[in-house]
Amino acid sequence: MTKTKFQEELIHIQNEYKTLLERGLNEWEDVYFVEFIEEVNLFWKQNEPVLLNIYEYEFPQIDTVFLTAVTKIDLEYMQHYSMKITGSVCLIDDPLISYLNLLNREIPKRMREKLASVAQANINESLKLIENCPNDFFILPIRTIIPNDLINKASKQFFVSLFNDISDTEDYFKKIKTFNDIEQNLKDVVKTWILFGWDDDGYHNGSLKERFDDFVKAEYIGNKNSTAGEIFFFSQIGYISQSMNILFTMMELNFVPYVRGTIPFRYLTILYTSLKENLNLNLDIQIVRTSISYFFERVFDYNLVSEISYNEYLEKINGLSLYKYVEDALSLFNKELDEISLRQIDLTVEQFYKKEFLVRLK
Repeated sequence: MTKTKFQEELIHIQNEYKTLLERGLNEWEDVYFVEFIEEVNLFWKQNEPVLLNIYEYEFPQIDTVFLTAVTKIDLEYMQHYSMKITGSVCLIDDPLISYLNLLNREIPKRMREKLASVAQANINESLKLIENCPNDFFILPIRTIIPNDLINKASKQFFVSLFNDISDTEDYFKKIKTFNDIEQNLKDVVKTWILFGWDDDGYHNGSLKERFDDFVKAEYIGNKNSTAGEIFFFSQIGYISQSMNILFTMMELNFVPYVRGTIPFRYLTILYTSLKENLNLNLDIQIVRTSISYFFERVFDYNLVSEISYNEYLEKINGLSLYKYVEDALSLFNKELDEISLRQIDLTVEQFYKKEFLVRLK
C-alpha cells in the first residue's frame, strides 16, 4: 500500500522514539529518571510542528481514537485488543508525559524511586506495543497539544462554579475551611455526581462526609493536617484538569477519547454537558462514541483473547465496527445528546459483545 508523506514521517518519528526509549532503558538509573522525562519532552517538542500537521490532515477525525487518562497501557489486560475494535486509527497518549509536572521539582528519594519504577514499566510496555503492533498503534504526546496555563485557568473556573457564592479560588480558600463549609456551599446537583478517589462508587459508599473521610484516610497523599477545604480542592482539581484537557483536545482535533476509568468518564461527560451551551460545543458524536467504548470496556474479558496473537485477532474482528453497530441499532445520528439513553447504549454494547464479538472468537 502506498504511504502518504505524512504517514512516512509518522513512522519515522515512531521509530526514532523507539530508539530513544531503548537507549533510556539501557542507560537507566533511578537518579536519571527526571532527566530522561525531560529528554522525552524535548523529543516531542522538536517533532511538534510535523505532528500538528499530521493530526490535522492525516487522521480521519471521528474515526481516530486516542487512549488517554491513563498512566499505563495495560497490555497484560489486552487493552490494545479492546481498543482496536473501535477505531480505524488508534493513538496512545504517551503515558510518560504525565510525569512532566515533576520537572524542576524536588522529589523525595523514595517517591523518585517508586515513580522511576513505574516509568520504567511504561517504557517496556510502549516498546512491546511498538514491536508487536508496528504502525498500527502510535504513541504520541496528545495531552501536550493544549497549553497548561489554559487548562489550569479553565479548571479553576469550573471548580469554583461547583459552589454557591464563590467568585474565584482565592475567595474559596477564604470562605471554605471545614467540611461543614463544603457541604453548605456545594451545589446540590454536584453532590449527586462528585467522586473521591478511584474506589468511590458515589452514595453507594456512604454519605458525602463518609466518602470524603475514607478518601483522606486511604488515598490522599498530601498533607492530611491541611484544612478540609484545601484537601477537597486538591481531591477534585486533578480530575477536573484531566477531563478539561481531554475536552479541549476533542475541540481542537475532533478525535474520540478512549476512556477506561469511571472518574475520567464521569468528569468528562459532566464537563461537556455543563459547558456545551456556553461554549457552543458540537461534540455529541465524540461523547457518544466515548460512552460506547467505555461500556465495551466494562464487558470485555481479556482472558478470552489472551492466547490469540495480534494478527490472528485482527483477522477475527475484520469487518466488525463497534461504533457503527451501536449507532445503527439506536439510530443515533442526528440525535441530540439529551435524546440518547446511556442505558440503551450500555445494553446495545452488551448485545454487540455477545452476538458479534464473541461469535468471532470461536
